[in-house]
Amino acid sequence: VTVIVLLLQPIVLLYKLLFGRNIFNAAQQSDAINPFASVPLENPRSASSLPTGEHEVFLSFRGPDTRQVFTNTLFILLRRLSIRTFMDDEKLEKGDEIWPSLATAIRQSKIHVAILSENYAYSKWCLRELVKFVECRKQDKRHIILPIFYMVDPGDVRHQTGPYQSAFQQHEKKFDSKTVQDWRDALNEVGTIKGWTVGSKDKPGEIADRVCNEIWLHIRQNDKFLDRDRLVGIDDHIRAVTDELSLDSEGVTMVGLHGLGGIGKTTIARAVYNQISTSFDRCSFLENIREMQEQKNGTIDLQHKLISNIMRKDSLGSIDNDVEGKNLIKDRVSMFKVLIILDDVDEKFKFEDVLGNPGQFASGTRFIITSRNEKVLRTVGENQCKLYEVGQMSPRISLELFCKHAFKKTRPPPGYETLSQDIISIAGGLPLFLEVVGSLLYGEEKPIWEEKLVQLRKVSLKGVAERLKISYDVLEAETQQIFLDIACFCIGMEKEIAIYMWSDLKYLSLLSRINSLIQRSMIKIGYDNKFQMHDQMRDMGREIVREENIEQPWKRSRIWDPEEALDLLQNKRGSKQVKALCANFTWIPDLGLKPLKRQHFLKLPELRYLEALGARFNGDFGNIFPNLRWLRSKAHRGMIIIRLIFI
Repeated sequence: VTVIVLLLQPIVLLYKLLFGRNIFNAAQQSDAINPFASVPLENPRSASSLPTGEHEVFLSFRGPDTRQVFTNTLFILLRRLSIRTFMDDEKLEKGDEIWPSLATAIRQSKIHVAILSENYAYSKWCLRELVKFVECRKQDKRHIILPIFYMVDPGDVRHQTGPYQSAFQQHEKKFDSKTVQDWRDALNEVGTIKGWTVGSKDKPGEIADRVCNEIWLHIRQNDKFLDRDRLVGIDDHIRAVTDELSLDSEGVTMVGLHGLGGIGKTTIARAVYNQISTSFDRCSFLENIREMQEQKNGTIDLQHKLISNIMRKDSLGSIDNDVEGKNLIKDRVSMFKVLIILDDVDEKFKFEDVLGNPGQFASGTRFIITSRNEKVLRTVGENQCKLYEVGQMSPRISLELFCKHAFKKTRPPPGYETLSQDIISIAGGLPLFLEVVGSLLYGEEKPIWEEKLVQLRKVSLKGVAERLKISYDVLEAETQQIFLDIACFCIGMEKEIAIYMWSDLKYLSLLSRINSLIQRSMIKIGYDNKFQMHDQMRDMGREIVREENIEQPWKRSRIWDPEEALDLLQNKRGSKQVKALCANFTWIPDLGLKPLKRQHFLKLPELRYLEALGARFNGDFGNIFPNLRWLRSKAHRGMIIIRLIFI
C-alpha cells in the first residue's frame, strides 16, 4: 500500500493543483467516510463554512438571548452524536451576498430548529430564516420544523403580542407590508407547531437534551423515509401490525411479518417504524440480516451495528465473539425502551444467539421481524412472536399500484384496460413486480406493451428474479454494467463516489443512466444520497453475474463473496474477465492469511475495483494495476481506511 501511495502522489498533487479537490483520504475513521465531502471545521460559524449540503440541522436563534445558556449546549450535544449542525454566527456582518448561502443551507438541511426568544422577532435575519423554514416544509414534507419557546409564550409568537408586538411596530416603519405579513404568517404557523417551552424554572440543559433526542429520532426516521404518495394499500397493514404490537401494554412484544419475497414486508416494517419510532427511547432498523449472516463474522457485525445504533456511537471498539456481543447488548441496550426491526431473517438467525433472552429487555420494548419463512418466526423467542402474514395484493389494489407506475394515474386510460388486467394476473399480487413492470412500460406504445406481455407470459411460472429480469434485458450495455456494479458492490454507497469510477471508465450520460434505473424502479436513491436496492433486485443482479461461469468464480466479472475472493487470491487464480473484487478478510486471524504480494494479482490485469478489508500487503505493486480505478483497504487491527480514486 505504501508503494502504491508513493507512486500516486504526483498524480494526486497534479489533480489538486488543477482542480483544488482532495481525492486522497486516509483516516482512522469508520467505513462511512466520504472522501469528497468537505471536512467540518472546528468553528462552523464563519462565512467560509456556509454549508453546501452537508448539514442535517439548521439552528435559527437570537444570539444575545440564548447563545450561552441554551444554543451552545444544544449544538455541543448534537455534535457529540455526529449530527451535522449549522449554527450561524450573528457577530458576522451579514449582507445580501450571504443570504443565498444561508437559504441554501436551510433548504438542504433536514431539520429546522427555531429557538424563539424574547428578542427573536427584532432580527430581520431570524425572521427571514423562519420564512424559509415554512417555505421548505410546504415544498417538501420531509423538512421538519422544531420550535423552542425560550422564555416566551407560544401565544405571543402566534399573534405577535407581548415583546413581539413592539418588534413589529418597528418593522412596519422600515419594511414593505408584504415582507412584514410574510414574517407574521411564518410566526403564526410555527407558533402552532408543538414544541418545547423553556421557562425560568426549567433547566435549559435538560430541555436541550430532550430536543437532541427528538432530532436524533427524526434523523433515524428520515433514513427510512418512504414516499407515501407512491405506496398503495399499505395503511391497512400499518394498522394491523401496530395493533399486534400493543403499544400501550407493558412487557416485551415481538411481531413477525412473513410472506413471499417482493411482497412488501420491508416496506411495511419501515412504514410502521416511521410512525411509532418517536414513542421509544432508542431505535434500530437492522436491514438485510440474511445477507449479513452469510459472512463469517455476520453475527458479531449485527451485534455491533445494533449497539452502535442504540448507543448512538459509530465506534465502540471491537467485539471478539458473539458471547461478548450478547453481554454488551444486555448491559448497554436492554436498559432502554427500544424499537428494533430485524429485517429479512432466515433459518440461520437465532434470536437468543444474537440478542440474548427477550425477557432481559426493558418493558415497552418492541421487535418487528420480517422473514420469507413462517417457520423461522415460530421459533423466535420461545414461540413468543406474534405472526402476521403479508398476503398478495388484491386485484383492485394491484391495478392501482401498477397504474401509478405505468400511467402516473390510478386507472388505465382507454384502450389499455385489458392489457393492464393481463399483466395484473401475471404479477400474482407482488408489489415489486408490479412496480418494476409498470415503470418499464411507462410511456411506451401499445405494440411494445403487447410484445412485453408475450415475454411475461413465458416466464410467469418462474421465480420472482426470472420475472424481474425482463427489466434488465432492455437496458443498454453500459447501463447494465452500472446496475450490476450497484447490485454487487455499491448498495449503501454515496452516488457521487460511484460516479467518479464510472466516469473514468468513459461511460457516457451517467446521470441519465442512473435516472433510467430509478425510473424503472430497479434502484433508489435514499434521502442520504446513497444507493438502495430491493433484495430481490440485488439477488437477480448477482445471479446474472454468477451465471457467467457457475463452476469457476474466478472467471466471472465480479466477485463479492469473501470465501471465493480468498480462494482466488490464495491460490493465485484469476482471469481477464474479473473486473471487480471485494475481499473482506477482517474475520480471519492474523496468522490465517499471509500478506498479499504482487504474484497474487498477476492474473487480474483488468481489475478496476478492489476492496480489500483486513488484508495485509507486502512488496512492490508498481504497474500491477493498470486499469484500477477504485481501491479501498482497511487494516485488520489499525482500522485505517484508504480510499483512492485514480484520475
